[in-house]
Amino acid sequence: MTGRTVFLAGYVVVGLALVTLVLVSSRRPSAVATPTALADAATRRRVGRVIVLLVWWWVGFHVLARSA
Repeated sequence: MTGRTVFLAGYVVVGLALVTLVLVSSRRPSAVATPTALADAATRRRVGRVIVLLVWWWVGFHVLARSA
């Protein structure tokens, strides 16, 4: 298994987890927070905003800046 395969499998797993979160939160909003509520909670403080910024930078760098 190559590094590229592991990388892509990781993104598929994260994508499926997000889709599952959206589906479960739409069926039971009182039990599971929506992705919007999670993002609001994560960015409520400065440290959370910096962490979100760094995560987006890391994802963008590894997805967009890599050459084939």
